[in-house]
Amino acid sequence: MSSSYLYLSTLRDFLRLKRVLTWLAVSLGLVLMGVLIKRVSVDRPVDELYSLLSSTLVFRLLPLVSAIFSTQVLSAEIEQKTIVYLLTRPIPRPQQLLMRSLASMTAVAIISLVAAVFVSASVHGTGALSNPYLYRDVKAILIGAAAYGSLFVFISLLVNRAMIVCILIAFVWETAVAQLPGSMYYLSINSYLTSIAERPSVTQTGPGLQFLSGGLSENLMPTSVAWPAMFILVICMSVGSMAWFTRFEYLPREDAE
Repeated sequence: MSSSYLYLSTLRDFLRLKRVLTWLAVSLGLVLMGVLIKRVSVDRPVDELYSLLSSTLVFRLLPLVSAIFSTQVLSAEIEQKTIVYLLTRPIPRPQQLLMRSLASMTAVAIISLVAAVFVSASVHGTGALSNPYLYRDVKAILIGAAAYGSLFVFISLLVNRAMIVCILIAFVWETAVAQLPGSMYYLSINSYLTSIAERPSVTQTGPGLQFLSGGLSENLMPTSVAWPAMFILVICMSVGSMAWFTRFEYLPREDAE
């Protein structure tokens, strides 16, 4: 069984129609939220409004989708007791984990990109694809899918019930740390993605949206720091995951039910 076949078969599994329809419904919900926010922010420039909605909706959805999909790479196989069938495939363990992780990252990127286009449509209407800030977000979404994915896969190798831990990181950690004073935002992946996306600054808004968008603290991180940091994170987490998966045994969980 080749690596490409393993990657494509895993990607097809992640993008099953039932899952796609679920996330499509979520994306449509983001459109409705965007339209409502636009109606109450009629005096705000469209580029600034898109920046606010993107950071509040799309880049909060990204780590959530990644947390769910990344734990399906291995943790779900253990809990569903199908890990035995996975390990009997004639492919080295590091290669298996890498291909499945890449498939998960690809699925996360596709879903997040669709959500970004939908949010852009809620602001720009039929001119959604002509929004220049959408294409800035594309590069941040791609590197974000890889960064969150590699981190969450590594966590799923270390702890049981990894989805709970990953979702806490996606919502609590990523939202709260960026709001802390000083240089604490360096500990949040979202801060690096904000720098990579190079969004326009957002003027004063409601405290709820300002908190979710990370606007309570100033992100002064330059892109020259953000790009290398994300590449190093992805490489270190991916290599660490492959080494860990090769070294330790993984058996079906008897307490999963």
